[in-house]
Amino acid sequence: MILNYIKIAWRSIVKNRFFSLLNVLGLAISLAAAILLLSFARQEWSYNKQFAKESSIYRVYLQATAEYNFEKWTNLPNAVGPNMLTDIPEVKSFARLVKLDFTGFASIQAKEDTYIEKKIFLTDSAFFDIFDVEFLEGSRQSSFSRPKSVVISASEKKKLFGDSPALNQTIVLNQRDTVNIAGVFQDFPTNSSFDATIFLNMMDSWMGTNVYWSNASYQTFCLLDGKAIPADVEQKATALIDKYVPKDDQYYTQFFLQPLSKVHLYSADLKDNILRAAGDIASVKMVILLAALVILIACINYMNLATARSQRHAKEVGINKVLGAHPHQIKIRFYLETGLITFFSIGAGLMIALAMAPVFNNLVGSNISATQLFSAENMGLSLALWLVTTLLGGSYPATLMARIPSLSLMKKMTSSKRGMPIFRQGLVLFQFTCSTILIIGVIVISLQMKHVANKDLGYQPSNIMIVPIRSIPSTDKYQSIKKAVEDLAGTVSTATVQSFPGYGESGKNVYNPSSPQAGLPTSNSSTNGPVVQTLGLHLLAGTDLPQQLNPNDTTCYVLINEVVSSFLGYADPNDAIGKNVSTEMSRHSVISGVVRNFNFNSLKGNIGGYVYSRMNNPSEGYRYLLLRYDTNRKEDYVAQIQSIFETQIPQAAFDYQFLDDHIKSFYTAESRTNNIVATASILTIVVACIGLFGLAAFTAEQRKKEIGVRKVLGSSIYNIVQLLSAHFLLLTILSLIIASPIAWWIFSEWLQNFNDKISIPWWSFLVAGLFSTGIAVLTIGYQALKAARANPINSLRDE
Repeated sequence: MILNYIKIAWRSIVKNRFFSLLNVLGLAISLAAAILLLSFARQEWSYNKQFAKESSIYRVYLQATAEYNFEKWTNLPNAVGPNMLTDIPEVKSFARLVKLDFTGFASIQAKEDTYIEKKIFLTDSAFFDIFDVEFLEGSRQSSFSRPKSVVISASEKKKLFGDSPALNQTIVLNQRDTVNIAGVFQDFPTNSSFDATIFLNMMDSWMGTNVYWSNASYQTFCLLDGKAIPADVEQKATALIDKYVPKDDQYYTQFFLQPLSKVHLYSADLKDNILRAAGDIASVKMVILLAALVILIACINYMNLATARSQRHAKEVGINKVLGAHPHQIKIRFYLETGLITFFSIGAGLMIALAMAPVFNNLVGSNISATQLFSAENMGLSLALWLVTTLLGGSYPATLMARIPSLSLMKKMTSSKRGMPIFRQGLVLFQFTCSTILIIGVIVISLQMKHVANKDLGYQPSNIMIVPIRSIPSTDKYQSIKKAVEDLAGTVSTATVQSFPGYGESGKNVYNPSSPQAGLPTSNSSTNGPVVQTLGLHLLAGTDLPQQLNPNDTTCYVLINEVVSSFLGYADPNDAIGKNVSTEMSRHSVISGVVRNFNFNSLKGNIGGYVYSRMNNPSEGYRYLLLRYDTNRKEDYVAQIQSIFETQIPQAAFDYQFLDDHIKSFYTAESRTNNIVATASILTIVVACIGLFGLAAFTAEQRKKEIGVRKVLGSSIYNIVQLLSAHFLLLTILSLIIASPIAWWIFSEWLQNFNDKISIPWWSFLVAGLFSTGIAVLTIGYQALKAARANPINSLRDE
């Protein structure tokens, strides 16, 4: 019986090649998109699941006080881990992580060659046991057994030493520190939050030997006993604050534990992540929703076309029912036909997914490979999609044909004689409503991203080059390089800084003289050079920081923004100039100038206090040279600077980046969301139009005799096109009416993520409606025009 039904289903598919091809095409495109989207979601969910002790590993984070807006920080004081180990029995081990020089950057000399490495971390030896790091050379136990030891990844070893063993070899970091390679570890997988290529022993540095509760710069992971209750450990960790930290120094109020399994997807509200770029659970949920939506729209296409074609099978099904066929047998027959079409669609969809994977990876920043697409897990996913699509797509036509009485089937009374049944109208309406919502979303997200790109940040990030300078061995050599760079034709100005906007600033307090206990948290960067000119800051009062200091001058000169000026009680910025102020940099600080507030972080946050400081022997040294340039030949200018560095310090590798590229990185998640929504909107429109094209073709075929009669009676081509198109166009207009309030609510909520945001313009709804209606007109118009121009004799020859 089943074999016979399969044969009947196959014959039906072959007989109706055009509609079968439309179904396969629509389903294949949708299934390809769903496979890629769900593969991306599965990859995001899989982060950190490979670690054997994953269920017992937690990252500690803190909640800051009201002065810091109760922010949650993943960077902690370096005393948290050691004191949790000694004071909390449930804590079995801990490991801290911090980037080398807080940047992770170093120039590396290995044998005669030099390289740039940007993923260098300091850690505790327990890190390798907690995370079960696999060693290819050396061992976990001996990794940091000797002073000045480092361990490197297998890929780093390949780069530095080729196929030769790396154990006991030496490398030089930043022209200063010679270290011994004590081990080579297997690279962390791409679905891990860790991407370090070199680990140094934290206990070899001042960071490990000086344990303190003040400066929060260290990620801390702890391994708990299997029976530990995380909430109890959080309470005990929080109690350590009162035990070890004086009341006046408590800028944090509570410690929390974040399971390792949630580090990747649940860190959007946590600041100072130094690990591999985190994902976002909201994005993953959106991807899963879009995958379901694309599949649903494809199934709606199938249901519409299958039920529209059901009249061709009406007599056959009616005869089967008269001869005793049970309704469930009728359903099986239609489900088998759906299953065959879906089977071919799955195969075609996998091929489309394979071809489009590189494009998809580029759009969303994933790394889905052919191996992953055809893995056992993905084959299981494809099987699940096949079953879901078969059951969903075949449900309505199978139920419809099984439910209608035999007599009605024999008379082909499966649907109303004019137009589409209400249910099928609802399906088409749903398709275009979803498509219109996504189109509106693309417009809103694109407008917000354009607003971000064009926003006056309070400084000018374009035409600024950032060059790391920690590898320069001496001050004299640095001054020589700096002068050579300043003498280049394209150089406008330079400034030596500890950090650049949005990266690497220190957190320092500024104190109000009238209330010395109340400090304002600020971001601080030591600087030397005309930072106002170089960054294009807007000076409101005073002058830039002094360029030359007397060697005996102990004053700290500060350049503050309006937030700090207001906190200090100066309504007029000019009143602040020359005033003494107490800061964490120095109790004797003098205000040189006040600049307009500027966005040194993402526009998603408020503008906080910012201080540039200039003093002799700053506690945190300079790490970058900022270059403002003015040239139309940027590549030649970069090559000239590289030549200067390589000539003066041939043992060091040269590296650079541009400030505007760094600013763009603030919005990686939003750009990815825009790409995903844009891609999904295109796909839903394409798939919906494929179905609409098929429906229009079937409607024209179904009503060809009526069209012939109308033409004989004098109807024009315009009248015929209007007859066939009006109903579909009405549905697209109605979809805009339904979609507009839904889209407004969804994307108004999304815009709440930004402190500085656009208002959704009214014309975005109009553009979305015109676009979807225009696409529908083109899709339907072709079939309507084809029917209108057909010879009525051919339509009426059977009458």
